[in-house]
Amino acid sequence: MLCRTESDKLMEKSLFSFIWKYSSRQQIYILMVTVLTYPVIYILLELPKLIINDAVEGDNFPRTFFGFDFDQIPYLFLLCCIFLFLVVVSNGLKFYLNVYKGRLGERMLRRLRFELFQRVLRFRLPHFRKVSSGEIIPMITSEVEDVGGFVGEAFALPAYQGGMLIVQLGFIFMQDPLLGLAAVASYPVQGYIIPILQRKVAELSRKRVKNIRVIADKVGEGITGVAEIHANDASAWHSADLSDRLYENFKIRYEIYNRKYFIKFLNNFMNQLTPFFFYMIGGYLVIQGDLSMGALLAVIAAYKDLAGPWKELLAYYQMTVDVGIKYQTVVENFDPADIHDTDRLTNDETVDLKGDVKFESVTFSGGAAGQEVTDITLKVLDGTACAVMGPDGSGRAEVLQLAAGLVSPLSGKVYIGEHDLDKLTDSTLGREIAYVGGAVHVWTGTIRENLYYGLRHRPLTNVERTGEQLKVYKRSLSEAAETKNPSYDLAADWHDLKKAGVTDIDALDLKALELLGAVQLDADIYRLGLQSRFDPSMNDTFAGRILNVRKELVARIAADPTLAGLVELWDPSTFNASASLADNLFFAVPSDADITMDQVPDLPVVKSFLSSNGFDKKLQDIGVQIAETMLELFSNVSGSSGLLGSYSFITQEELPDFERMVRIARSGQTRPGLSDNDKSRLTGLAFKLVPARHRLGVMTDELKAEIIAARSKFLETVVKDNDEFLAFDPEVYLPPLTIEDNLLFGRPRVDRRDARRRIDAVIRSIVEETGLRQPIIFAGFGFHVGVSGSRLSAGQRRRIALVRGLLKNAPTTILDDVATGMTEEDKALRENLRSILSGRTLLFGTSNADIAAEFEHRYTLEQGRLSESET
Repeated sequence: MLCRTESDKLMEKSLFSFIWKYSSRQQIYILMVTVLTYPVIYILLELPKLIINDAVEGDNFPRTFFGFDFDQIPYLFLLCCIFLFLVVVSNGLKFYLNVYKGRLGERMLRRLRFELFQRVLRFRLPHFRKVSSGEIIPMITSEVEDVGGFVGEAFALPAYQGGMLIVQLGFIFMQDPLLGLAAVASYPVQGYIIPILQRKVAELSRKRVKNIRVIADKVGEGITGVAEIHANDASAWHSADLSDRLYENFKIRYEIYNRKYFIKFLNNFMNQLTPFFFYMIGGYLVIQGDLSMGALLAVIAAYKDLAGPWKELLAYYQMTVDVGIKYQTVVENFDPADIHDTDRLTNDETVDLKGDVKFESVTFSGGAAGQEVTDITLKVLDGTACAVMGPDGSGRAEVLQLAAGLVSPLSGKVYIGEHDLDKLTDSTLGREIAYVGGAVHVWTGTIRENLYYGLRHRPLTNVERTGEQLKVYKRSLSEAAETKNPSYDLAADWHDLKKAGVTDIDALDLKALELLGAVQLDADIYRLGLQSRFDPSMNDTFAGRILNVRKELVARIAADPTLAGLVELWDPSTFNASASLADNLFFAVPSDADITMDQVPDLPVVKSFLSSNGFDKKLQDIGVQIAETMLELFSNVSGSSGLLGSYSFITQEELPDFERMVRIARSGQTRPGLSDNDKSRLTGLAFKLVPARHRLGVMTDELKAEIIAARSKFLETVVKDNDEFLAFDPEVYLPPLTIEDNLLFGRPRVDRRDARRRIDAVIRSIVEETGLRQPIIFAGFGFHVGVSGSRLSAGQRRRIALVRGLLKNAPTTILDDVATGMTEEDKALRENLRSILSGRTLLFGTSNADIAAEFEHRYTLEQGRLSESET
């Protein structure tokens, strides 16, 4: 359950108010432990004086200590042992305090970051048009980092260092008042001047923080729009813009350095001025006999220690100002006046949201032209499908967002049934309404995780833990309670199967597959499944079925002469001209799927094999021949021509390097000759060669025979009894290869243009016949979509979001700018959607009047106003 905070109120504006409000009990405890160090510090100052004056230079021994008599040397040892014991105690207390303060600081930092993130979730959608992720992210991550380090020190550091300062000054005054006055003579000056100078540094720091936010925003915007930058040749303008902002930051930092180091110079000068008074006044008092040498040495030692606390206190003041400014500049960005209540985000109570969708004199403004609606009154009957038509900027998107409860009206009410959407929580709106807008978001992760994202509301099961796992989990719960973070268990099952209308995860997979077919995405997932890797330990039956299809495929290819010429199957006794030289030589793959074939030659065991069999030199010679040919063909070709990328192993930037290597190799130089890196790059070049594609005249029949012979040695000496490699074996499923590679167990002929297409058709046919298509699609569910779905096309992302919404089984579904094309495929998709959502309320946003005409009920928007409605 989520631990509640008082974050419905405004955040604490003062850093010290925030610290005291959430950690007062811990701060008081730290102060109590700090007070315990004061007597220890004073005794440590007194003991050196006692050791010199009483134990070393004293007389009239023995001394009585706690009822025991000690002669001079035992007495000296006793005092020294006490000194050592107190040193251990003092440092032990410091160690304990530092660890405690560090833990407290990290807890408070975790709490602050979580509260800031929760506030981001509570922002109203129009607020995100005023701020960008480039500003928010550094505020939550880097800008509050110093706050965590400061929290533990907020009260403890001035108490500890101030206490040490008072104790040491008291000790000095006890020795001689004049020396005490000399010790504090510079403090009033520093205490007055430093804050004045520091105030300007604080203002500059605040200015720097804001400037860095702008820079982060510009960099983030540049990354997002990098395609536009290249498409419009605007890199120079963006570079100049960023350079100007970086220069502004440089000027601010330069001024900060000047002022900061002047403060440091002033502090150092004042601190060095005090010893001048000590030596002069102290020396005079010792000469006059008014002060003992031991006392003077103790005072000098005390002052040496005194400099530390005073320096720490000055640094603390500077840190207080700096961190306080950072805190304030962060907080002011997370306290918009119209932020949602915490209850909207955290309340898990839901209501059945069924009934007519009604707008009653609704007005809304998103803050810009084309983002407003005025005096909208409409009604969509429960269980009907209605089109909301209007061009972009007509208010269509805003009306649909209002109907989904994503934005709140400035005036008027939006109802579903008798429920005012503005008063409902996310738990109701997010479960009872399915919304797919014009700009969909796909999360970094697998296709399965994205499809079932709309069913992850709260954990629905308890994970049984025992032993060490249970201890670790209980500790995490304790830390969550300390920092007022949620205690939800990520390892639990979060999928709301009941909401999806199924009883188990297998049924959910089947339903998702059915919906993927309805939105015409199943073929894409099937192709992704073929390109996915599968771990047979998770389902050995599936792996066995793939091996059976492999055998059927081999038999069908062997029986059909037209197919036999389209594929080269793996055979340990023959050379596969459609595969790379690396595949032919090793005839195995690394068992670790993260190691690619390009990395295999760099493995120590492979290097040793190549070297011991003299094959490393052969490969380097082949690499030299390939490089030489590439240089002859492409040295005068422009890098923008595209030929280099299509036909060459070598990039434009690498050409000079390989030209140097060829020159060295052909000259027969031994010194300096080729470096180990050069040899490795030439070997890598040779391994990339695919003879049937790259007809460079390198692969002779003699060389092919040598490679087959070396292959046998490699399989016998390296691969056999080695868990790091898996040999190509027709009876074995190879997890590092894709499902498609495991099915085919060979390579389509690269010198036949239609080979890939025809072999794919044969594979598809056998897969359909054997009922393997569905398991392959489920394997495609595990395909990683990349950062924010970057490995998927825009259409694929949109349809995944569509299935995600349909899986929620919501009474009301709102689709905006989805399947709005006029192709037969789009028309079929719209029919499928209406069929799936039959009996439920559907609001369909489109800018096309012909598409809107497909719906019995229609509303048309123009310039933010309702222009007409039709039934």
